Amino acid sequence: MGALSRRALTRDPATAREWAAGRAAVATAVPARGAEADAWTVRGWAEVTLGCAVLGLPAAFDGLDDVVRATGVRATGVRDGGRGASRLRALRSLRGPVPSFYPGPASPGEVAPVGALTWRMCELLAGFCDAVRPAPAPDGRTGGGPGRDSGRAHLRWGERYRPTPSRDHVIVPGAAFSGMLWRTWMRLPGRRGPVNALVDGQRPVPGLQRRVWRGIHDGAHLDHLAATSGEIEFGAGLLAAESYAMAVETVALVESAARGERDLAGWLRLGLVERIGRVPGFRERSFTGEGPALREARRFRAPELEPLPTLSAVYVTGALRLLAGDGSGLADRLHRDLVARWRAACATSAPARTLTGRAGELLAPSPQAHPAPLSDRARTTASATSGSGTERWTAQRG
Repeated sequence: MGALSRRALTRDPATAREWAAGRAAVATAVPARGAEADAWTVRGWAEVTLGCAVLGLPAAFDGLDDVVRATGVRATGVRDGGRGASRLRALRSLRGPVPSFYPGPASPGEVAPVGALTWRMCELLAGFCDAVRPAPAPDGRTGGGPGRDSGRAHLRWGERYRPTPSRDHVIVPGAAFSGMLWRTWMRLPGRRGPVNALVDGQRPVPGLQRRVWRGIHDGAHLDHLAATSGEIEFGAGLLAAESYAMAVETVALVESAARGERDLAGWLRLGLVERIGRVPGFRERSFTGEGPALREARRFRAPELEPLPTLSAVYVTGALRLLAGDGSGLADRLHRDLVARWRAACATSAPARTLTGRAGELLAPSPQAHPAPLSDRARTTASATSGSGTERWTAQRG
């Protein structure tokens, strides 16, 4: 596929409403409690709302409204959702006035900090970023190169860097949602069944960075959607999805550095550094022997992720878990292809070998390890994600 079109999406109002209500309910099943669960649920609703806007059918918004209304009136209802609620309300306003029962943008409250394991893994990843050095480019190229600035072109370019590239998706215009986008990959209701989609919206960043985001990171998500029918857009499934996409970025960094693609390797490295800096509490933390990557990471913040320590941490911890060999919750083919590429990269990269070994040591099973609980309101919808193999990716904070 890959065509820039909405023609593959459903035009049936009943189907759109059922889809939106179902996805909004699944979005409440998050591996967290309290304020973190509220912020995570609201963020998920924002992504469902983007899907409603892409479909362009009023009935889709009606299905979303039904779930938000029902959730808000219960004792465990969501009242505030922080920055995610601002994005949710902006997207919902595309349909008309935002109903009064929608969460507000105030802080949802205090959340528990990440633990020592996450910080040790941040230090490990930062050390890896400092150690990776691009080789001289034999042909003078630095990676990326000029090319068409479109979602389709970026995804095609990124196939070289993704272990299991797929073209089983459609691309839909997203310019109308400028400033309201975060997760641009999703599974939408099509005329003949579910459709994997990328919302093609511009981001005000350098062209090669956009190529990395779309062609490698978002492309990895689309590959993941194509490889599984399980739940990977919300809750524990999203932890597995971000773990995989970040592992793909890490493999691409080592490969591009080995080929001398200096500019591309630089952007991929900076992406890993940014994910370290986005972990809540990073700016307030001091590290012994702080190197360049940790210092660079202090430049980055992601206010929408600040009340989401479990999700923020998995961009670091989940990727390292995969690269250390734990493929639980990942489709067999994705894991097999990822491991093959990573082993080949490790054969020529001492920093990659060191990263693998030390991550394995940090992630050795602990008798105290246990998964984070589902939020109270999510217990009735937890069955929607059971059996998807994502339980292993409920991040430990210890």
